[in-house]
Amino acid sequence: MLERTLAKLATVPAGTWLPEDADCFDREEIQELGAVLGRLIYAPSVLRKQLEAAGVTITRSDRFGELPTVAELEASFAKPSLLSLEGVFPTPDLMRRFLLELEIQAAEFQPPEESASPHQFAWRNGSFSYSDAVAYYAMLRKYRPSTVIEVGSGDSALVAQAALAANGAGRLISITENPPDFLRTLPGLELIEAPIQTVETSFFTSRLGHGDVLFLDTSHTVHHDSDTLHALLRVVPALRHQAYIHLHDINLPGTRSLEEMRDHQVFWNELYLLAAYLMGNPRCSVLYGSAWHMRHNLAGLTAFMAHRYAPGGGSLWFSQGPA
Repeated sequence: MLERTLAKLATVPAGTWLPEDADCFDREEIQELGAVLGRLIYAPSVLRKQLEAAGVTITRSDRFGELPTVAELEASFAKPSLLSLEGVFPTPDLMRRFLLELEIQAAEFQPPEESASPHQFAWRNGSFSYSDAVAYYAMLRKYRPSTVIEVGSGDSALVAQAALAANGAGRLISITENPPDFLRTLPGLELIEAPIQTVETSFFTSRLGHGDVLFLDTSHTVHHDSDTLHALLRVVPALRHQAYIHLHDINLPGTRSLEEMRDHQVFWNELYLLAAYLMGNPRCSVLYGSAWHMRHNLAGLTAFMAHRYAPGGGSLWFSQGPA
């Protein structure tokens, strides 16, 4: 029976998933497959490494597992959540007022929809766009940092470069493990091709002075020695001077959607660690959140975009005071 089940699975194209009403497997086949996979959870590490090389990790499915089960996810979305992450943000009036302040600098940001040059930012890029790009440009123009350090650069570096050029000064450093090719030839960029976990905290504390910017776009995952843990548990708390800090793909005050987590296994639990860091932290004040404005101030965010492009995104900005 197992051979028949595996043969059926082999007909499913890689990178796709079965529809919810798929009936190509019966209960006995699933139970037999589950029993075999269950034995692999505690298989020797050399075997698990071979599976990981094929893009698969098998983990336990119980209350001690790292990943939520499908049943747990569906149950949590079926009723109002007791978890409120609204406490991360200041009052709605303050959030709206700061967005209006950014409109002054945002007005001059007029990129094309598409660009023929790899060194010119354009709205259609697939990685960093919508309200996130406008907010980034406006933040750099408003606070005029001497140094910007990006972790996980892409098209965001083009926005930063444009803003720093308009400021007439500013150093742009990128720490990116696998940078796109255009970053290697971007004039004026100091590129470090390395995981952030390999970069000492002192690198950041010695280069970021008062009013400087740390732009984080990590893997968004919290696991042993992940880039997210290094950033939020080592680097950010160690900053000595007042700084402006950005994180990308943050859905706060919401979470990832049921469909993302259940159907695509996109959990990105960084937002929970970020919320824990921000709540009650006297050094930190949230300034801007694309997701917050999409939820609570869509009209204001639409006006902020001024018909240049659609509102949206996942940037979150906060100010952190000196240690």
